[in-house]
Amino acid sequence: MIWDFVAPLLDPYFSVIRIDLLGYGRSPKPRVPHTPYRHVAAIRRTLTQQGVVPPYVLVGLSMGTNLMLEYASRWPEDVREMIGIGFPFYPTEAAARRGLRSNVWTNIALRHPILAAVVVPTTWRIGRLTPGLISRSSSIYTAPMAKDTLRARYRSFRSSVLHCMVQYRLEVPLQASGRARRLFIHGGADQWATAEAVRVAIEPFALSTLRIIEGGPHNLAVAEPERTAAMILDHVGMRTFPQ
Repeated sequence: MIWDFVAPLLDPYFSVIRIDLLGYGRSPKPRVPHTPYRHVAAIRRTLTQQGVVPPYVLVGLSMGTNLMLEYASRWPEDVREMIGIGFPFYPTEAAARRGLRSNVWTNIALRHPILAAVVVPTTWRIGRLTPGLISRSSSIYTAPMAKDTLRARYRSFRSSVLHCMVQYRLEVPLQASGRARRLFIHGGADQWATAEAVRVAIEPFALSTLRIIEGGPHNLAVAEPERTAAMILDHVGMRTFPQ
């Protein structure tokens, strides 16, 4: 449901496929390491089983951007375009741990893992039962969206954070997918990673572009859906990006 505000703006131009990652939403929650390959293999298997024919325009939000790059580096023939939103680029594990302090859940999971294993599942369970309380404390989440977000299982969440963000170095997939056209949309107020860090990371790649939504936060798909969708469509030649 994170994409509820963006998807209707893209539907006239694309067949939009939204997938809950392993461990999230209503997808399976296996007790296995949630590595980048395990995630993208599940995505590819799902698309194939549903009869969705490549090439695809891949759109990823936050960790989804990392997985988008992993997918494209493994199966480049499947990919037509890529759009990464809120790219959490960290050159080192130490930088990742610093950047992920900006989110309460990633912060407690990384800094206080034993405490988090008890507190977070209980808190999320309460949040699923009373989503209105969560949404009232958020400026961007509706109650159904808050409930849907909290369907994640803590074990899966922490495993994904560790394997796909903290320990995952992005230079290799960035390089491997560098021949495809890529757009990175970043909020000027993103606290997870700065727009400058993203600009430096993609600078060597002629077909990679960075667009910044000034004052925008990390979760642009919810906070700035119209501008995010307009940038996506402009990148793929569907319409002109409004100033």
